[in-house]
Formats: sequence, structure tokens, C-alpha cells
Amino acid sequence: MRRLLALTLLLASLACTKGASDGGPPARETLENGVVVVRYDDLSGTPPVTAAVDLTIGVMEGEPFEVFGDVRGVDADADGTIYVLDSQAAEIRAFDASGMFLRRVAGEGEGPGELLRANGILLRDSILWVQDHARWQMIALRPEGGELLRVPMPVLSYGYIWSGTVDLGGVHWRLDLMTDEEPVWPPPTGLQEGVGQEYMIRFDPATDRRDSIYVGERAYRTHSAESDGGGYAHRGIPFFARPSTVVDPDGGFWRTEGARYSVARLDARGDTTLLIEVSEEPAPVTQEDRTEYVDARSEDAGPLDLRALEAVADLMPDEKPLLAGLVVDDGGRLWVERSTPAGEPPRYDVFDRQGEFLGAVRLGFEPALGVPIWVRHGAIYSVVRDELDVPRVVRAPLPAFRAD
Repeated sequence: MRRLLALTLLLASLACTKGASDGGPPARETLENGVVVVRYDDLSGTPPVTAAVDLTIGVMEGEPFEVFGDVRGVDADADGTIYVLDSQAAEIRAFDASGMFLRRVAGEGEGPGELLRANGILLRDSILWVQDHARWQMIALRPEGGELLRVPMPVLSYGYIWSGTVDLGGVHWRLDLMTDEEPVWPPPTGLQEGVGQEYMIRFDPATDRRDSIYVGERAYRTHSAESDGGGYAHRGIPFFARPSTVVDPDGGFWRTEGARYSVARLDARGDTTLLIEVSEEPAPVTQEDRTEYVDARSEDAGPLDLRALEAVADLMPDEKPLLAGLVVDDGGRLWVERSTPAGEPPRYDVFDRQGEFLGAVRLGFEPALGVPIWVRHGAIYSVVRDELDVPRVVRAPLPAFRAD
């Protein structure tokens, strides 16, 4: 009831609050329940500054340390040292700020300081944390090499790139989705939809304490159908908004539902303390969007798959989501990724913890599919793939924000 009352008050306030336009001073209001509402009329007209690549690491052919197979994590130290996790080689390699290879921090194996199947790294307080999902463990390494300790993963699940984090107090966090629905086989065909509950799972290695914090619901919509190749194909619905929740290492969370430009700051209990609202209208999903989706996948599709593709196109929503995701940098700033057309480099709106708009940044490169950005010590790091699908690590110095 407390959450429902808070949401009701927020909606009532936003209906009558006028905001600022194009990044000007926002309209602020503190509600009776203590929630601060920060509202902007429009930020889409704010010209973004471009973060241009100044360093690329990786080649198609060369020394073993120069060639990457499947990069699943990048982080950097204050002195510019860059740490790269190559999951295919099961190695972590360190490079200096000029891109020169320094050392192998960890390699493949089952002994101390060795990896089996790692899919994420994070440098925090001179400890390089690695998620090794083959062991269901988090391994703490010295940046120069050598193991410090191992602790269980907060959530026993697997993703392409580890989406958990470690806060400034050394506590591990990972988002988990829970639902009462039981899987069935064979799966029902057609549209499948439902709602699950998202929790941030907290694990403190110092005390072995584990608990969870409710942060919101996640709706899902997929389409299941028999495939021409045998079995069943499960397809997501394009343009269906998906929530994003990230941990602020200094405490609390940021969350958006994605469909509208609305981002909430939650405290350690999961209660809303601040809300950023931007009055922008989403773009419509056009018939061209639906046709393009089918055409791009229909060249080798059989009759069953083609009918499924057409059904998915019909299930697309009427509007495109405004937001694609959230990132928190090492300075505690919130990076709000806007939804952009395929092939267009991402754009981020950047806010401080109080919801003050600092400026917009356009990446001078397009990250590889499924790879996030990491903002560390004045630079943006990510992974790109060339036309031959060769992965390379890139660095782009952080451009000055309007408020800097």
C-alpha cells in the first residue's frame, strides 16, 4: 500500500508540474512522502558531444596476447592500466595506458588464480573480481596476479556478460527474476506473456549474509512456435520495453521501465526517493518496421518459421521504447541510454545523483552486440567487432559535460 500511495502521489504531481526544456534548470518538487520529482520538458534537442576512440587493442593476427577470441569484460585502474577478460582463452590480460601488453593476470586451469569459464570482471578497491560461472564462484585476484579468496555467486544464473557488481563496501549484488509459473513441455505455441518480480540479491562475503530487496515487476512477452528445423523457436517481441535496474556503488539503485523517459532512484530498502521525468513522446512502430523485421529473417525461412515471423511482427507494440538501459560510472553519475535506430551509435544523457542533467554523450563507435560500456577514470571502455567479427577493445576519453 505504501508503494501504491507513493506512485499515486507521483502521478498526480507530474500531471500538473511544468518542467525545463533542453537541459535547462529542471522543475523540482518534494512530495509529502519525501520523494523528490525532477522534471524536464525535453532533452532530445540537446546536442550531444562525441566520445571519440583514441586507443584500440586487438588484431586479427599477431602475438597471442594481441588476439582476442571473446571479450566478456573490461576495466581500468586510475593509472590507465586496462584489464581485459578473454572468455574463450580463459585469460585476463593487463595492458598499459598506451595499449602495450604488461602481463597475464590469470589463465585457464583449476588451481588458485586460474579460470574455467569466466564472463565478467570488476576492479574494486585494488581487487579484481571475476565471475567464474563454471564453478559458480566469484574469484578475487590481485591486479598483478594471484588469488585472494573465493565466494559463492549471489545468484546461480548465467548471462553473456556478468551483470552483477560489487559496491564500495565490498557487498556483491545481482538482479534476479522470480516467478510462480512452472515451465511446461512441450511449450504452448503463440504469444506467451506474464509478469515476474525482480529482486536485488545482496551477499556480504565478510558476514555470509544473504538477503533480497524487491525493486519492481518485469513483464515479458515472447512468441513460441514449432520450427521448420524441428523443435520449437522462442522469439522476443521487438520494441517491447524492458526494465533496467543498476546498483549505485555508493548505495541504492536506479531503475526505469524503459517505455517512457522516467527513471527512479531507490534507496537501500527499494523505496523511491527521487524521480527523473522527461516529457518526450516515443516514436511509432511503423509498418515498415514490421516488414523489415520479417524480410531480414525470411531468406532461408521455411513455412512454419515465416508464419511465426509474421506473427511476431503483428505483436509489436504501437510505440518504440524511449530508453534502452542504464549505466552508473565510477563517479556515481547516471548514464541513461536512449533507444536508437540499428546501426546508429548509442546516445546517453548523463545525470548526477540529484537528477541534475549534466549533458549528452554520443559514442564515436558502436559497441558489439550485447556488450555494455564501462566508464572508468575519465574514459569509456567497450568492445567492437569488425566486418570479420574480430573483437577489439576500445577506449574513448570522456568529453567535457556542460556542467563541468
